[in-house]
Amino acid sequence: MRTPADFVQTHRHRPANGAVYLVASSLLLVAFPLVRPFTDRSHNPAEVADAFASAPWLIAHILGGLGFVLLPVGLLALYIFLQGSRVEHRAFQGLVVSWIGIGLMLPTVLGTEPFGLRAIGQAAIQQGNTDLLAIASAIRSGPQARFFFPGLVVLAIGAVLIAVAVWNSGTLPRWSGVIFAIGLALFFPLFPRVIRVADGLLIGIGGVWIAWSILLYKGQSEAR
Repeated sequence: MRTPADFVQTHRHRPANGAVYLVASSLLLVAFPLVRPFTDRSHNPAEVADAFASAPWLIAHILGGLGFVLLPVGLLALYIFLQGSRVEHRAFQGLVVSWIGIGLMLPTVLGTEPFGLRAIGQAAIQQGNTDLLAIASAIRSGPQARFFFPGLVVLAIGAVLIAVAVWNSGTLPRWSGVIFAIGLALFFPLFPRVIRVADGLLIGIGGVWIAWSILLYKGQSEAR
């Protein structure tokens, strides 16, 4: 049976392939706050129900969820790229910690938010009973919070470890990792839309910059 270590060993010379997933993930996380309705924080229950039941709500969370699904593959490519360097251990720490954080967050991003809350919003509209929105508040402040918010903290720690590895790598632009890490560390749902959009752009700029640098380095190495 092949182990994860066997996979890494087999693909250690092909980080450029995985860098494509880092680009895709980063761009999906850019799109998430641009598409997502933010009226769920309105004091008007009807607006909240409309936001939950809307197609943009569903599409945005699917885009964000796919971004976090692809992110581990992109981070694996970064680790493979840095394997054998002086920062390999730090990159591996960032990889594993980030995976754990993403795992804790995904049930919310691809579960209760796009599907559970949407069903609640639709029921509130159909029944003309916005009191049903109290169920969404109970979910968000209860079981969901026990996984999602620790996941955010763990992801932020992993992002910092990745930034440290990139900064000390000597092969990747130092500030690419910093920008990427700031974006991931500030991925916080309670921030207003303008901050969430700016945060998504930081993830996109940093992630694409890292991936482009990997591809460029790979191309230069093959040309020698």
